Parts: sequence; C-alpha cells; structure tokens
Amino acid sequence: LSVKRGTGESLHSLPKEMPQDILINPSLNSERNQFISKSIYDFYYEKAIGDMDEEIKQKRIELEQKLVQQEKDLKKTEEKRDVVKKLVDTLNTKQKDLEKITEKLSQDKDVKHQEIQMLTKRFGQIEAEMNNKIKRLKSYVADKALFLKTFEFVDEEDLELFLLESKPQSQRVDGISFSEILNGDYQKAVSYIQAHLVSKDILYPRHIIENYLTLLRTKDLIILAGDSGSGKTNLVKSFAKAVGGKSIIVPVKPNWPSSEDLLGYYNPLEKKYLATPFLEAMIEAQQNPEIPYFICLDEMNLARVEYYFADFLSLLETRDEDPEISLYAEDESAHVLSELKAVVDIIQSTKDKYSQNGVVNFIELLKDETLNSQLRLAFGFSDKDSLIKYHNEIRRILSGVMTMPSSIKMPANVHIIGAINIDETTHYLSPKILDRAHIMRFESPLLSDWNEILAEVSEYEFDDISKPLIFDIDALGYRANYPKFDRENPFCKLFIELNKEFFHKLGIEFGMRTIRQGLNYLDLFQDVNNDDEMAINNFLLHKVLPKLTFDGNKHVGEQTKLELIERVFIERMKQQLPNHENYNEIFSSIHALENVVRNAKVNDGIVNFWS
Repeated sequence: LSVKRGTGESLHSLPKEMPQDILINPSLNSERNQFISKSIYDFYYEKAIGDMDEEIKQKRIELEQKLVQQEKDLKKTEEKRDVVKKLVDTLNTKQKDLEKITEKLSQDKDVKHQEIQMLTKRFGQIEAEMNNKIKRLKSYVADKALFLKTFEFVDEEDLELFLLESKPQSQRVDGISFSEILNGDYQKAVSYIQAHLVSKDILYPRHIIENYLTLLRTKDLIILAGDSGSGKTNLVKSFAKAVGGKSIIVPVKPNWPSSEDLLGYYNPLEKKYLATPFLEAMIEAQQNPEIPYFICLDEMNLARVEYYFADFLSLLETRDEDPEISLYAEDESAHVLSELKAVVDIIQSTKDKYSQNGVVNFIELLKDETLNSQLRLAFGFSDKDSLIKYHNEIRRILSGVMTMPSSIKMPANVHIIGAINIDETTHYLSPKILDRAHIMRFESPLLSDWNEILAEVSEYEFDDISKPLIFDIDALGYRANYPKFDRENPFCKLFIELNKEFFHKLGIEFGMRTIRQGLNYLDLFQDVNNDDEMAINNFLLHKVLPKLTFDGNKHVGEQTKLELIERVFIERMKQQLPNHENYNEIFSSIHALENVVRNAKVNDGIVNFWS
C-alpha cells in the first residue's frame, strides 16, 4: 500500500468492498492504491478461515484421542482396583490361615517345649545320678584319705589329682595380647605371626597363615596334605608356639582298626581304662583351659581314617555345644565304691586293736587272724586265696577310676589337625571324611619365593616380634552352628549352579552342609582378607578338588568327564575368578584343575587330584 506521508493511521478493520466513488471518480484514482480489492480480501479471509477450521479439526481429533485414552486408563484403573480388591481378599484369607497355623504352631511349640523340659529334667536327673556316683566316691575318698594312704590303697599323687577339679600342668607363656595390643585385628595378627615365625627362620607365605588361622577358627577338622618335608607338622608346632599354645603330635599306626586305638578302652580283666596318647592329650588340655592345644594326628592315613576316626568325627559335628566322649560305664565307679567300703568297714572294725600299737600297714593287719578270717568270710575267699593279691587288685581298680574319668567333654581349647601323605603306602580319604574336613594342601617349601616372603614382612611395622601372640580361647575359634542356607545368597547360588552343571555330573558328592561350611569359612576369612574371589578359590581347593578321583573316560552326555572339566568347568571358573592369574600357582584352584587335566591325559584319562 502507498499513502501520503502524514496521512496514514492505524487500520482496525478491512472494508469488505472498495468504495464505489473511488472506482468511478477519476479525480480519486490516485488514492485507489490505498485499498485492497475484494477478491484479495476474500482469498485471504477464506484461507484464514480454512486454517482455523483445520486447526479446530486437529484440536478436536487430539481431544477425542485424549478422551479415548482417559477412558482406557479409567478402565485399567478399575481393573487394577478389582485386582487389588481380589489381592486384599486373598491376603485377608491368607492372614486368617496364617493366624490359624501360627496358633497351631504355638500350641505345638508349647507341647514340644513341655516335652523338652521333661526330657531335660530327666536328663538332668540321670546326669546328676551319674555325677553323684563320682561325687560320692570323691567324698568317700576325701573322708578316708588318711586311712586309704595309710593302708596303701591309693598313692598320694593319684589322690591329689582325683580330689582337685583342675590341676594345671602347663604355665601360660608371656606374650603380646591379641585383644589389647592388636585390638582384635586378625589382619594384624597374621602379620605379627608371620613376622614372628620369620624371626625364628620359619618362612611361610602370608596366604598360608591367613588360611590356617581361618580354618582353626571354624573348629572343623583340618587335614594338611602334602609330600614328606613340605612343612605340615612344622606348621602345627611353630604356629602353636607363635600363639603361646602347645602342640602334641600323635603318630598314627598302620594297624589301627577301630576307635579304641585312638581313645583307648576299658580292660575288664584289669578293671581299669587304658588311655592312649591322644586321650591323655585331651585330658591335659582339659586341665589347662586357658592354653590352646593343637593335637596333630601325624601320618593320619597310614590306617583307614574311617575305621578309627569316624566315630570321633561324628562327635565333632556337634556345633551348638561341646561334644562329650563316653569312655566307660559310670557303674564301674559305683562297683569300686561298694567293694572299697566293704573292705574299709572290716578293717575299721579292728581300729581299736591296731591303733593301740600305732599306725600299721595292710600287711601287718593281715597278721591278725581275726581280721584275716573276716575278710575271707566277707568275700568268699578260701585259705588258698591271697588277700595281698586282692589288696593289689583293689588298689589298681581304685587308681584306674580315680585317674581316668568315665567321660570327657571335647575341651574348647583343643584343635584337631591331621597330616597326610599320599603315596603307595597310604590310604585315600573316604567321601565321609572329605565331606566333613577341610583339606589344606602343601607344596615343597623350596617352591616358595623366600624373597617375596621377606619383602612382605619388611613392610610390617612392629617394634618387637620376639614374644608370642596370646589369644583368648574363643578368639581362636568356638563351636557354633553353621550359617543358615540362603538361596538368595550369591555364594549359595553359585554352588547350587556348579553342583547342577558339574559336580553332580562328575559324581562329586556335594551337599547343603558343605555349602554351610563354606559360608562359615567365607565369614571368617573376611577378617584376614576381604578378597571374596580368594575365599571362593580356597574353598574349591579345600572341599571340591580333593574329591576329583574318577575315570575321566566315562561319558556325560556327548562328552567325557575329562572333557567336561577341561572345556567347560575350567572356563566357567576362570570367569568366576577373573583375577586368578594374580594368584600364586601353589594356591590357585585354576592351576590345580589344569594340572589335574594334564596328569589325567598321561594316565589313560584317570582323574586324580592326589596324583
């Protein structure tokens, strides 16, 4: 549009038509350009209206779609409301059922609790009766102590040992307190023990000290396996000294066929219990409850372990209390007391007579014909029977009862360790033993990197490492139930999968108890090393690999057992243990598996972890 300068003003609306006088009046032609034609107006008006109609149509479509979606959402909400209502109704029903079950369980619990109380009460009565027999004997012996010593029925040494509840035989050594000086830090304890041993020229890699200390704390049976001279018994002895304890090495004989060879037996002819060095070590440990004892069965597999040790191993499975070992019948003490009282009563009946001439011995009393006749009459002896021999028999029986308890509880300060070699002169360990024990395998100390050990120790900061590290007994392990099996636990999930994929197919016995033992080991290993991969690696070496003894040529599906180990199991474990290449070969489960495969290939496919 063109307008004259100064004549323009704001246009508020457009005229629908151009004024007629402008079109026909020539004098006004110069002003025509100030207006637009109707055709142009109509074009843009209709276009604007059309755009508005299109926009309105689009808005209507969008509103309709939103309405449809809202209706769908509303329908879903109503469906969810119905589902929630059904769930609430189901939960209410389940809640009522649970309340009924809980009430029933509560009633059953009360009944069982009453039964347990009755059984506990009865057990207490029986135990009290059994203990009362020993107490009566002790009381009687204490009351007649002077009399029994005078007439040579007991030795003074046996009398003192019998009357005292605990007579310490060993003095606890002076050392560094684990709880006070190291604040109960097991990682520092490993460092101190390793440094202490190095100062004694005993070099063990840190991993061995970590592993051994953790296994001790499990209170399970530990079996140290390795060639002769690999440092098995030396570890037991040196570690015991390093913690202020005592080690007792019990050699196993090839001709041990039963548990009597381990614990001894009651000889009915001599009427006394014949103890073994193993049992004597247990009794000594019981008399020194503040000192840790490490009892090592050396060359454990010279005889069949399941023959002489299986019963004792079953006792070790008791986790919630100290297992009790029965040695002989409690009635033996009652018989001894009855017989002894009869002899004493007869002798005391002549007290006035023998006391006139002062104290005399039993031999002098037998010279009295009246006493001699009374004794023979009381016990049905003839003139040919020897009363002196009978006196010696009573003396021997009484000594046996006084020096050996009828039962002994597994002392809390005792750790049982086995040491084995695998060669043509020894027996393999049975599945029952392997299932309950931890196998800690040793290699020759000549294979260790001594410079690495010295470098490790040089980094520790201890002012004085000359003294042993003193632990409280519980700090070195106590008997407690294994952790509960939890299917959601990553460790449990892993070994459930491994059992399905490999162990079961290979014929390896692997149960829930083994997994619970593993959970216990992992918890304790965290105190010395927070490397979970290393803990799993160790567990494989302790509980799985020792069971690899079978014919690898047998097929499992389309592949042999040996191929399953080599092609699948080893690769699976490499994925599980991505840092395995950083482990020392001696302590690597992957290296051990690869070694098993190599040995099997040159041994006609026979898989044997111990070869």
